[in-house]
Amino acid sequence: MVTTLLDSTLREGELFRVLKLSTKLELVERLADAGLKRVEITVDYPPRTTREDVEPLVKKCNSLGVEAVLHGRAIRQDLEAAAKYDAAGVGLYIALTEIHRTHKLHGISYQEGLERLMDAVKTAREMGFRYVRATVEDASRFYLEGQLPPLVDAVNSVRKAGATLVSVPDTAGLLSPQKTREFITFLREKTDAPLAAHFHNDYGMASANTVEAVLAGADEAHVTVMGVGDRNGIADLYEVVAVLEDIHGIDLGVDRSKLNSLYSYFSKVAGLRLPWRHPLSEEARTIRAGVHQSMAVEKPEGYMPEKKLRHDVENPVFEIGVYSSHRLIAHLTGLPSTDPRARSATEALARKAREKKGRLSISDIKEVLKNELGIEVDNNRLSRFFGGEKVYILAKLNPRFDPGKIYDTLVSWDDVEMVDEVYGDVDLVVVGRMKLVGQNLVERFKDIFADAIDDLKVLVAD
Repeated sequence: MVTTLLDSTLREGELFRVLKLSTKLELVERLADAGLKRVEITVDYPPRTTREDVEPLVKKCNSLGVEAVLHGRAIRQDLEAAAKYDAAGVGLYIALTEIHRTHKLHGISYQEGLERLMDAVKTAREMGFRYVRATVEDASRFYLEGQLPPLVDAVNSVRKAGATLVSVPDTAGLLSPQKTREFITFLREKTDAPLAAHFHNDYGMASANTVEAVLAGADEAHVTVMGVGDRNGIADLYEVVAVLEDIHGIDLGVDRSKLNSLYSYFSKVAGLRLPWRHPLSEEARTIRAGVHQSMAVEKPEGYMPEKKLRHDVENPVFEIGVYSSHRLIAHLTGLPSTDPRARSATEALARKAREKKGRLSISDIKEVLKNELGIEVDNNRLSRFFGGEKVYILAKLNPRFDPGKIYDTLVSWDDVEMVDEVYGDVDLVVVGRMKLVGQNLVERFKDIFADAIDDLKVLVAD
């Protein structure tokens, strides 16, 4: 049995920022290009969202061979809305735990809630949907509170009603990895229903829990780009895929080479910075400790997973601070590591870093090495060891030009980290990495948007 990934970025992502249709279509294309085969979309809720918001996405999915799943409540209104589209399936949900029935569903009984879900499943099958997922919202609470008979009854009942999948979400993020494995194993033993795992991240364990669910036999796993979702999200696409592939040898069909670009794009359009501790962040490939640098400059897999280096990180980069390694400086300058000049230059760099109370910029490094060793390090080597310099571009645009169109171009550039349309003395603020080799971000910006720029300020982070 191979678990299928369902990506819910298009649904969960709009909890943070309402995305333009063109952006959502681009996301569908990027998800498909990365190998995702099933994508979830929220069914339209007029007047909040309309058919014009949903239909193009379903058509785009169909054209790319991606199953579009419409997510809605277990009610007739949402089913009728979903039936307007040529979607592969529907995901229908209702909560059956007492806390949800009492405080959200106006005190309905367990049996009434279950019958609603069963009726919705039957109707969806009659409508011809190939994929019908019944979501027993807050299912993990039943398990953790020892209410096992109603949990098993709900799963078996909706399966018998015609559900092709039964989702048993950890709605409140209550599970740990061990409890997740026990939970899924219990349901596999007590029911014959194909199970979907949708786990929230309240304790920071959604991705780990989803990995455990897959290992325990879940048929579908729900993920999003950056783990985006309500509160602090659900399972992260990369974290689930990479761990299963690299550690457990389970290939879920995702092209890892496309994920850096996908994450970069989504981060910009959603206005969410990739957290420093995320495995695909710039910080995650930056080695700061001197003892680590001394080995990693020759053999980085001593401090980073070899398969991650192969699939996700072209090469690590280094930061020069108070504790940097003389072996790194030797490699950078071409000196033997035994040469005392490498140590003296490293000490000079450390003193400079202490003065600045932090890391050194590439300009600082060049200056110290020039003063201490008389060596001009070429940009190719600097780029290899340190990446690029952080740059801020503040652009005032000619009123004849649409900032939105320029924004759409900028978010597609991988060396751009963030773009904001602003009001005041400037119209656009762009944050990115300025490469040391070839045409850099600032040069490209000036070249492509020359006619649109009335005024430009460039700030390089020190």
